[in-house]
Amino acid sequence: MGVSQMRFQQLAQSQTVVAKVIENSILSEKVGHAYIFSGDYEPYLIETAQLFAKSLFCESPEGVEPCGVCRNCRRMDSGNIVDYIEMEPDGASIKKEQIQQLLSDLSLRGAEGDRQVYVIHQAHKMTTQAANSLLKFFEEPGVGKLAILVTTQPQLLLPTIRSRAQHLVFRPIDRNELAETLAEDVACTSDLARLALAVYPKWEDAREVLHNDWFVQAYGLVVQLVEVLTKRPQELLLFAQEKWLGHFKGRNELRVGLELFESWLEESLRFKVRTAYVPQLFTREQALYQAFVNDRSVHKIVHAIEHVHEAIRRLEANVNPQLTFERLTFDLQKG
Repeated sequence: MGVSQMRFQQLAQSQTVVAKVIENSILSEKVGHAYIFSGDYEPYLIETAQLFAKSLFCESPEGVEPCGVCRNCRRMDSGNIVDYIEMEPDGASIKKEQIQQLLSDLSLRGAEGDRQVYVIHQAHKMTTQAANSLLKFFEEPGVGKLAILVTTQPQLLLPTIRSRAQHLVFRPIDRNELAETLAEDVACTSDLARLALAVYPKWEDAREVLHNDWFVQAYGLVVQLVEVLTKRPQELLLFAQEKWLGHFKGRNELRVGLELFESWLEESLRFKVRTAYVPQLFTREQALYQAFVNDRSVHKIVHAIEHVHEAIRRLEANVNPQLTFERLTFDLQKG
């Protein structure tokens, strides 16, 4: 885990309120035992959590800014500080056993200093049992323990969790600016960068996938899927078997394909209902957008989005990927 080099000065430029709340809690030595960071772009929330932790661990901070050179700052940067733990979902959810393991690790490690920080990625994916295990810990957290729950969907957290943590809501991130930076970094089109950021929640994953041809081919297959659906819907199943399932092999790859298709459908819906809307994804396919929405009602496009959501849910429930997609083609043909 390499930690980003974000500073409070940068954070304050786009997240004035969040930066002020965190800074005040550190300077007044009134850091709570649990925070929820919610916003539309998870990597930014995680970077902020890392900055918060780094400031708390720093041996000679300049105000709230970590010095970057002390032993703890260097250990944070290299991912070798035992009092800092990040946890991610195991598959589709965060399970009770993971939370119990985390709490056990915290107690077994014993703080090197007077502070332990743990960050839970995609906290909305906690099962009810996992959330209840964490809740018990919230009630008696122990001195110096800090939980940061990171989520893009805070409404899915248990109300009891929400009521016991301080909730910091981040302003939306400018995706176009983000995409431009990524496109420049990997020398690809802004369109591809925007799509990668739409389906890969982590910057590193989006960056990595843009370096290989698989994602470019995935883009092309989504366009082909829409063309078949628009012009030759009776050939959908054949297209699925001959092309789509040959590229999107297995559960994870198929999920990416479905999320790309969902991005197309959501843009189509905006194109249908908003006068003069110019799609921000699949930007070279304006004519196909027009053809796709021409003979489709808003209701039909919304139905298609619901069918894709249902297909993603089936994948998460371990239904066979091929059967899942074949069922989706049938649902899309029906409308």
